[in-house]
Amino acid sequence: MSKNGKQPCVIACVTEQDSCTRLIETGARIAAEENLPLIVMSVFRESSGLNANAGGALEKLFECAKKYDAQMNIYFNNSPALVVAVASKKLGAVNLVTGFPEEGSSGFIASIHDILPELPITMVDKESNEYRMMPISKQEFQSVH
Repeated sequence: MSKNGKQPCVIACVTEQDSCTRLIETGARIAAEENLPLIVMSVFRESSGLNANAGGALEKLFECAKKYDAQMNIYFNNSPALVVAVASKKLGAVNLVTGFPEEGSSGFIASIHDILPELPITMVDKESNEYRMMPISKQEFQSVH
């Protein structure tokens, strides 16, 4: 337990794409390394809801999450980055796993980082390469400059 009484966890953010299984798998590996539970979450915009094709992909993602004993939460909100940031804080996330932003992205990861700069973010590209956004303390920053 952390000092605030929450069980720390790793969160994997997914969309309704089959390829997001790589995010769950990466999150599961990180969670296992840290001996922490994995939580899978997806946020859909209220204004657009779920499209007809999302059901099959979400079922596949749910089965993948179940394989790793991960809880899967689905939210509907027009501010996905804010929902993920608030949930990450409330759930005690120690690492957030997302896809790698493509050109012209919504700024989802940057928004989360602005809200929770102390939260490490692991971004996974389509080839399953991992990129980490790690927090740096003011002292570390000053010692470099």
